[in-house]
Amino acid sequence: MGKRMKNRLTLIIFAVALVVMGFFAAQYHLSRLYEQQVEVGYRRALNEFATHMQELTVEMGRARLAISERQCQMVNSNFHRLVYAIQSNMGELPVEEIQLERIANLVNRVKNWDEGEIEELYRQMEYVSHELEQLLLRKEKKYPWVSWQEYLTASSVFPGLLQGLALINAELDDFKKPSRSGEIVGEEISEEQAIEVAREFSGSELDYQIINESTGTIPTYTVEGKVGEENILLEVSKKGGVVLWMISTKPADQTRLGTAELAMLGKEFLEERGFPPLYLTDAQSLQHRVIFTYVPKREEILYYGEPIKVQLSAADGSVLGFWGTPFYLAQSRVQEDKTTIQTEIAWIPREKVRQGVEILDQKFALVKNDQEEEILVQRLGVHYEGDYYLIYLNAQTGEEELIEQVSSSQFF
Repeated sequence: MGKRMKNRLTLIIFAVALVVMGFFAAQYHLSRLYEQQVEVGYRRALNEFATHMQELTVEMGRARLAISERQCQMVNSNFHRLVYAIQSNMGELPVEEIQLERIANLVNRVKNWDEGEIEELYRQMEYVSHELEQLLLRKEKKYPWVSWQEYLTASSVFPGLLQGLALINAELDDFKKPSRSGEIVGEEISEEQAIEVAREFSGSELDYQIINESTGTIPTYTVEGKVGEENILLEVSKKGGVVLWMISTKPADQTRLGTAELAMLGKEFLEERGFPPLYLTDAQSLQHRVIFTYVPKREEILYYGEPIKVQLSAADGSVLGFWGTPFYLAQSRVQEDKTTIQTEIAWIPREKVRQGVEILDQKFALVKNDQEEEILVQRLGVHYEGDYYLIYLNAQTGEEELIEQVSSSQFF
């Protein structure tokens, strides 16, 4: 090879190297820009959430004193505006790792408050607003500018932000309709027994200790397991000794397992802990993690009001989260439900479904409507023009209550 050819080859290699380096540099710059935008958006939503909760608390204080029609109308108008703002903020927060059901129920209840519960609502709102303010102050002091990825994986703020929100939620009364809530039954357990329950449920050999004790609607122990950088937080009911929820800080930094395989692992996790036959109804992905929702089936009926959620790492299939409070609460009224709906079961004619729809699966289900009332429906898993859907038909009227698209027949 001549000298000129060697020089030309060197220049080509150098040019290719520059192009490759430029490409990766541009990708890195775009990635960092996106991360900063997400982080700013997250911080904005979190601060707005706390601010709107504080404003709603102030309005609740005014509602306690308002008498004139004009003042009551202004208060109610502000209630609705702030409630929608708070719900929007909560939807923007990356807190799929935990359940904030009681906070959500409390905020939703404010829209339809009555005189008899105004003092209790105000007390609860005041508590949440104060605790959020303190939580943000602690976070700002300890983590002034942490990357958005660490927030999403909870590795940097645990047991700060997520634990704080979980504990705030756990201390609230549940403002759902009490007639359908049920209760957890069983003997009361000690702190030592709660630690043992947590250890057996998590399956991890960590150092466990009680870090909080709640005397709310469901008295509980909060148990933390910790070794080095690994943390697991579990809420154990004092009565009955069941794990209501669990979250772990184990990182999930890549996706190796598919949704179908993860769903089976989640189901196996629940079966090993004595849960009855369960059916998969939903899957949500976030940063190499997938949250699966399962519901129990009794007497040929799926009970959507008793969901059990399991979050798994797409990297290795390990369980990162569990939530089962609605399921445990419902067990005290299982026989009541069976008696109530036996006379309502009847298959709906095929004419209620559009022509050309292929029905692949039929089940009865008990679901909640827009008014949070439980109704019996016929759930159809269908295939139409290459897509899969679940159609929910009211068992009494045959009318469509809900139509939702799913990714595959796996959710039938």
